[in-house]
Amino acid sequence: MKIKWINANLLTLKCVLFLFFGAIGAVIPFLPLQMNALGMSKDEAVIVSGIAPLIALIGPLVAGPLADRLAGGFGGAPRTKTGRYLRVMIAVSFFLAAIFYWLLTLIPPIMRSPPNVSFVCDEAGGFVLQDRCGAERTCYNWGSGKGSVLVKNCIFSCNATSAYKGESSTMPPVEEVSSEYADDYYDAGNNVVNEPEGVAPSQIPVEYLPEPYPHMCFQNASRDTVCEVYTEFYAIKLNLGLRPTLASPDNDTDSTCKYPFDEPFSCRIPPIKAEELRREFGDEDCHPVVICEIQDPYNNTDSLLKRSQCGYDNISFWLYLFMKSCGDISIAAAVTLLGTAIVIATRETSTGRGDIGKQFACGALGFGLFAALIGRFAAGRFDEGIICFTILILLAIIILLADEKMPLSPPEWWWHTRCGLLALPMSSVRKYGLETAALGIILLLLGIFWNAIDSFLPWHVAKLPEGNSLIIGLAVTVAAIPGVIFLIFAEKIVDYCGHSNILIFCFVNYICHHLTLICIENATFIFLCEFLEIFTLHVMYVTAVLYLRHLVPRKFTACGQALPVIAHFCIGRCIGAFLGGIAYNEYPSNFNRVHQWFTIAAAIVAFIYYITYHFYLKPKCGAPVHLPPDPAPAVVQSMNGNGSYTPLRVYHNSKSKKGHFRY
Repeated sequence: MKIKWINANLLTLKCVLFLFFGAIGAVIPFLPLQMNALGMSKDEAVIVSGIAPLIALIGPLVAGPLADRLAGGFGGAPRTKTGRYLRVMIAVSFFLAAIFYWLLTLIPPIMRSPPNVSFVCDEAGGFVLQDRCGAERTCYNWGSGKGSVLVKNCIFSCNATSAYKGESSTMPPVEEVSSEYADDYYDAGNNVVNEPEGVAPSQIPVEYLPEPYPHMCFQNASRDTVCEVYTEFYAIKLNLGLRPTLASPDNDTDSTCKYPFDEPFSCRIPPIKAEELRREFGDEDCHPVVICEIQDPYNNTDSLLKRSQCGYDNISFWLYLFMKSCGDISIAAAVTLLGTAIVIATRETSTGRGDIGKQFACGALGFGLFAALIGRFAAGRFDEGIICFTILILLAIIILLADEKMPLSPPEWWWHTRCGLLALPMSSVRKYGLETAALGIILLLLGIFWNAIDSFLPWHVAKLPEGNSLIIGLAVTVAAIPGVIFLIFAEKIVDYCGHSNILIFCFVNYICHHLTLICIENATFIFLCEFLEIFTLHVMYVTAVLYLRHLVPRKFTACGQALPVIAHFCIGRCIGAFLGGIAYNEYPSNFNRVHQWFTIAAAIVAFIYYITYHFYLKPKCGAPVHLPPDPAPAVVQSMNGNGSYTPLRVYHNSKSKKGHFRY
């Protein structure tokens, strides 16, 4: 028995989609881990994740108009009778993507030797201690720039050492304070230690004394003195500048560089604490200080110390950015051309439906399958992933060049385009330009919400309990494989629900997605979030393709399919990467804060879009009933041989069967 929904003419196209998106799934989800393995800092990884998609919009900007031009039929260009031009363009895009992604494996790692470093301060000021760099034992010559320093594990000590990492502490356990001394000794509101009148520090029993917290005092932008109180529950972010190392007679032989702060700074050390330190260390010459560990000194966002680490060389970073951007240009062009090929090959029928969703279902199947396989059997390693990527891409190229019968003839040859919109080729552009622009803005916003999560999700998974490469791959699978069922029936779903209602539903899903991501504390529960990508990525993209299939005239099919790629996967991905990267500055506290704001933003955008569309765009852009022109065009008279006219049911005629879509 023949299965009706399998079209034999489209089998090779389904194979191409399965192989291409499978290749994407084998590499793209694991790129953040590969950037870490290459030695990039968080700042550098965020720059690559944001800039590369922005440069990638060159691909659809060139491929879309070029494909429409090669199809011919307007501007005096001869109309082609085959789809060879489209198959060759897709094959070239595939080949270039494989070349540039292979070149990523040849980029040498960023070799850095991070020296030990610590944060030290006392009542006279503050300074950073850092081991000297390399065989020449040099110290960094700081300029006037400032940067962030994130301090934690602060203790009172007599030892100022660059090797402090917070492993040990001289702080005794905090005991309950006796009421006999507590009122005079400890101001709980301000954490200020006062000596009781008439009582020497040595006369107060140690067991009755509270443990004071380090106070770090500095001037803010308004030149007011502000004091930060360090506790073990959080780290303190300080914005500092440093001066060159202090000159001393033994400066050339000392193993440590001492960089003073470039602005007023002090740490309060209570006299009672100084006496305790001298007793504990048995050293009357002890100089009490506050010493802190610096969290991620060379890898934190906007890190002051990043440029002072030994062996810092950014040549590999620039090479990676260039190769990744070129690879993304090719992939973005390929996605645009594949969307065009699907719209053309499915040949929208007289009932207004083709097989678009079923083709994308094959792509989603490959995307989810190979992401899980690379995560499971290759542990997300880039070398194994790029081998799989290349094999799948080459197979797709062979199919494209070998199948001369793939139904990709230009869209102007369709039977129903000789009437309706194409009777006046630019009428659709003028009439539906506002609706097309609104769709582009919505796709851009959806791209921001999506990529704020997607670009750096592997980092978050790796930091959660039970997080590993398999979880990263399965997160893609959970979104893609179940989405196959929805994609098979995508056109019926979109027809029933309406394009705009589905897009509004995507924003509602992002409210849940970002909010749930905040609450998850175990990597296995990431699947609850990623399941929502069935709608926010897969169904959303098919909805955009179907929407633009009708909004854009047939002779601009490729340009129309370039719009969702540019808006969602290029510009939206760029902005989302930079905003999402903020979540990993002061992780995990900033992570929760950033996604809380995304949750609120998604709710606001969903509400505004709903109101704007249903109360403005829908009434304004709703298509009226098309009446036949008077006199009827010659093409219509020829189709009605006896000269009589029966109104043709064309796109956007709400009373016809064809084109009866709920926008």
